[in-house]
Amino acid sequence: MAGEAYLEPMVGRDERERLGRGRRARFDGYAAITVRDEASAAELAKELDARDDVETAYVEGGPTPPPVNAGDDPRSGNQGYLDATPDGIDARWAWGATDGAGIGFVDLEQGWTLNHEDLAAAGITIISGVSQAYHGHGTAVLGEVVSVDNTRGGVGVAPGASARVVSQYRTSTSYSTAAAIISAADAMSPGDVLLLEAQTTAAGSSTSYLPVEVEQAVFDAIRDAVDAGIVVVEAAGNGGNDLDDWTDASGRHLLKVGDDDFRDSGAILVGAASSAAPHSRLSFSNHGSRVDCYAWGQNVDTTGDGWTGTSTTAYTGGFGGTSGASPIVTGAAVLLQSWRKARKGQPFSPGSVRSWLSSSLNTPSADPASDRIGVMPDLKAIFERIEWNDRFTGIDDRFVYWVYILFGIIDDAPGVIWVPGKGPVPVDPDWRSRAVRGRRELVAAIARGARPRRAADGEAVGSDRGQGVQAVRCLGRAPASSGCPSERTCKAPATSGERRWQL
Repeated sequence: MAGEAYLEPMVGRDERERLGRGRRARFDGYAAITVRDEASAAELAKELDARDDVETAYVEGGPTPPPVNAGDDPRSGNQGYLDATPDGIDARWAWGATDGAGIGFVDLEQGWTLNHEDLAAAGITIISGVSQAYHGHGTAVLGEVVSVDNTRGGVGVAPGASARVVSQYRTSTSYSTAAAIISAADAMSPGDVLLLEAQTTAAGSSTSYLPVEVEQAVFDAIRDAVDAGIVVVEAAGNGGNDLDDWTDASGRHLLKVGDDDFRDSGAILVGAASSAAPHSRLSFSNHGSRVDCYAWGQNVDTTGDGWTGTSTTAYTGGFGGTSGASPIVTGAAVLLQSWRKARKGQPFSPGSVRSWLSSSLNTPSADPASDRIGVMPDLKAIFERIEWNDRFTGIDDRFVYWVYILFGIIDDAPGVIWVPGKGPVPVDPDWRSRAVRGRRELVAAIARGARPRRAADGEAVGSDRGQGVQAVRCLGRAPASSGCPSERTCKAPATSGERRWQL
């Protein structure tokens, strides 16, 4: 046998105590062997793999860097928007799980330098239109999302995404944002992310720059893309406007949530805030109830000069505006979709992405009441909450809120609880005085509804996968009408008929 070796269980003593016998039993057939060097490990694995009494043997891979290694990208240290909350969106943490692979990303604007040294290897192509104007601006946007993980410049929020572009310049003399959106959506797949790096003015309005969806054709094109499963991220615009106050030529408050004339395109609308935490709305950023998210609108380090230049080696540390903020949120959306697709086989719907990125889990601005630019995505908080929620996957919907109450996710104090889709639901003021018995019965009902495995006499055991309920033991026979999961095999003495359960 190759050299001196040490045999030990794959699951160490501390892990065995923490996991318990039920979990570790599945790995009792595994063992780890430590040898002095890699060559000895390879030789030993070959010898063991040839034995009839060994199913398989291999050399375990050692510690490896995450999918994205920003350490060798010289400008990465300037990209504070990649850092943990409250400074950034915590993309560096998310790279341990995903780099954006499997998700398509499309940038819509007027021009780019696609052969920039930190973008060329990404293989970015044009879906349609002409790369004609503001090349440095488009290059900066692309750099924020998909700068290549190499040894030059910085690194994008989602460098593994498959990137393309589409131009508002349909030809050298014709321009249409709506047509560009339609063209992009036709070439995209459900779950992909489309970034609208554009703003507009509105005929009949004295208000300055506005989100492009105020134009009817653009609104319809966005809505069509979202309905097709495409996540659309839209810059709120740099007009400094309160979008709740803005009205179109007919006097309608199209962007004021809750107004009779409000219309929802389904896009994620992004405002701009200071790079320093706590993040305050920048004066030029449009704001209001319609704005979902914000990100850095200043001091963004990325490729290009941020405006009209076409250099293939230029970088800037001063990109910003809602143009600089929107790609950061876009990158967060791409990472979320990539992670979800890898875990579950399919990405989130556009509505779910917007809900997660704009939820209260994320980083609020310095003064939410006056800033009114939503929240900045916190990928770590989002991923961890989704993983927590997935623990309850498989429980019938009618039990989900019971589980939430049991584990304190929903406050069961006297008053009301908020149930999605229903709103406030009254809670019995006497709940706490009956908590012990009531909770036991809830656990029993959950165990029955979750299809318990066949158990020993007198015991009903709920699945321990994703439910948080491991075992429920019946302490006395219940009448047949009670639906006791153990009523046919229970040998416990009959009681007065009261259902009694022990967790």
